[in-house]
Amino acid sequence: MAAETETIEQISRNVPGRRVLDAATIAELREALSMLRDHRYTEGYTLTSHSTVAYELLKEMLESVPGIDDASAWWLLLTALDKPVWPADRQIDGLLVELGLLGPEDTPENGRHRKLESELSNRQIPALHRALAGHVNYCSEDHATTDCELKQFTLSHRIDRQVTAEGTEKPTVVDLFCGAGGLSHGFTRGVTGPEFDVALAVDEDEAATDTYRHNHPEIPHQKVRCDDIGNLAENTDEFEDLAPDVDLVVGGPPCQALSVAGYRSRRSDDDSYSVIDDPRTELYQHYVSLLDTLEPQYIIMENVEGIRSPVGDSDRRVIDDVEAALSELGYTTDHRLIDCSRFGIPQERDRVILFGVRSKTGSEPAELVTEFFETLIPDTETETTIHQALSNLPRLRRDEGGDVIAGRQRGRASKFVRDNELHSGTRLTYNHQAREHPMAKDQKLFSDVMEPGDNGWDVKYGTEYGHLIEYDVGTEENPKFKDKYRMLHWDEPSPTIVAHLEKDANSFILPDYYEYARPDVTKQDSARSRGITPREAARLQSFPDSYVFLGPFTSQFRQIGNAVPPVLGERIASVLGEFISDGSLAAASTSDSIAAKSDD
Repeated sequence: MAAETETIEQISRNVPGRRVLDAATIAELREALSMLRDHRYTEGYTLTSHSTVAYELLKEMLESVPGIDDASAWWLLLTALDKPVWPADRQIDGLLVELGLLGPEDTPENGRHRKLESELSNRQIPALHRALAGHVNYCSEDHATTDCELKQFTLSHRIDRQVTAEGTEKPTVVDLFCGAGGLSHGFTRGVTGPEFDVALAVDEDEAATDTYRHNHPEIPHQKVRCDDIGNLAENTDEFEDLAPDVDLVVGGPPCQALSVAGYRSRRSDDDSYSVIDDPRTELYQHYVSLLDTLEPQYIIMENVEGIRSPVGDSDRRVIDDVEAALSELGYTTDHRLIDCSRFGIPQERDRVILFGVRSKTGSEPAELVTEFFETLIPDTETETTIHQALSNLPRLRRDEGGDVIAGRQRGRASKFVRDNELHSGTRLTYNHQAREHPMAKDQKLFSDVMEPGDNGWDVKYGTEYGHLIEYDVGTEENPKFKDKYRMLHWDEPSPTIVAHLEKDANSFILPDYYEYARPDVTKQDSARSRGITPREAARLQSFPDSYVFLGPFTSQFRQIGNAVPPVLGERIASVLGEFISDGSLAAASTSDSIAAKSDD
């Protein structure tokens, strides 16, 4: 019962706009929970395995406790008790319609939305919706108002954003391999440069496109496609209908086959393996094919450093093949290896950025490509630490947190968070769930053995606990897999956030905040030494806190690790916007059109 009563008090204190529960009401809620714990239809205080019990009867039983009204009873069933059902309630039914989960004409069957409950369970996001249902009882009935935390989840908000965007003249962009939308987010914010209009976004990961749609309400649903890019490349007529006029195409094919690590991994299992023949490498060919169909004036392609590395024992590089193919389409291109930390992004992340201008004659496009990179890359480095990136997020212990939790850490947000407005737009904290780390050896490593900066190799050969490292770390002369276990430094940038976080977070161990970041012996707790959460990974990637990642816990990590940092996307959009507004790139477009007409 301790967890439930703590939840009652926490939400009472921390949810803005909600009535404050006094001590007497909290005591009554505790009594109600005790009644359910002892109820003969329950085991303990969870009802999730007793869906046959009429929850209307349970709600009425709760209301029999003095001081427990209808709203409090529903909240207990939906939130504190984690019961996966939706009640037949006017206010909550209205919210379900807003969320697009019920049609306006739908009516509940005997007080149960059975089909809806099943669909939510299949979508693996019931916890989020139950939290919303609990919140709606204490929120304004107008869920689309600017002050309502639920606004971003409603259809009326999406419609309002799309209507507002209609009729405005903006440069258009297609985002191929869009993932969760980090690059698009940088192009659509319009904070430091012009706002772009996304004509189409494509990715084959359903959870990622769900996340993309949710966080880009201004983009109509049909313009976000969950599809294999190869299918679109084979159906160019449909593709042209979806995005008839495009100024810019952005995106980068998935990088696993193009990375040096990916090549070595496959090579170790198959001596006949070739990166060039890998189906994933062919994705860039589909990318080029779609460019030929869309004929955008400009292209931005992002990929891993390995795209510039020789393939195997040959001198061939994938980047050379890409640029040669683009040249045949009439693009003048160049690429640079970009250190994301130079843009203030709090991680060491090297990525290749390719920029191209479509042209047929003259040397002006080459000059513009050079100017783009000279303008894009900062003259000075701006280092942002993990401590600065994670400021004012709740400090969790292992197995704490959830998809939605109330409140933030006390204290002022860092300059990095404020300047990039990462903490604006929400008063809740999403996707902030810490792993349990159930293995005793891991808990021992995190709590007692490792210090910031230590990795598995250090433990194996530098401590008496080497037996806890149960994999081959190599030798001093030939180390390998050193970072399979790694404890981070609060006062340094993070290593590259990777999709492998979906498997485990052992190479992203965050040491106890109150021992290493802000020492306080009264608050130190070794249980806070644990792997980073999806929200912390998102902060390190420069996603705002209002950016909600849908899908399973593991998928959230994969989406974040595969994303382009939004701050980098915003910088790229800003530079392109300056060129467009100055007419420099527009002049190249005009020259190209004249050249094309003369060729005809």
